[in-house]
Amino acid sequence: MSPQLVRLLTILLLILIHLFLLRVIRAIWVGIKPTRDIRSRVNPFIKGHRPANVLIVRTPETLNGQRHELTEEITIGRAATCEVTIDDSYASQIHARIFRRDGEHILEDLGSTNGTYLNRQKVSSATNLRAGDHVQIGSTVFEVTP
Repeated sequence: MSPQLVRLLTILLLILIHLFLLRVIRAIWVGIKPTRDIRSRVNPFIKGHRPANVLIVRTPETLNGQRHELTEEITIGRAATCEVTIDDSYASQIHARIFRRDGEHILEDLGSTNGTYLNRQKVSSATNLRAGDHVQIGSTVFEVTP
């Protein structure tokens, strides 16, 4: 092989490596989404960020409209000891809790098998609730209202 051909192939290989690295970096960058913790720093008095006060069942249809007041602390699950009892085979006995801290209601998964979802995102740590949020536990969906 001539030295010019070897040099050209080396340059092409370097270009391909750089393109590959740029695509990997871009994929990582696009995949990163802001956490819900950013939202917890939002002023609750800004329009659209009203504090939560009531959970309303949206699905299943048989329970649609059922209301549950958010007090200092409630637990949600299949156990009879929960303040909000749901008949859902995908829910744990004591699945999640909602508690009040600094005037805000906080949603926390209690190590459930299938997870707790807030606005279709899995809850991994205690997260503030706002009016309009949707909480999913198993196949049961609640809407948070003021």
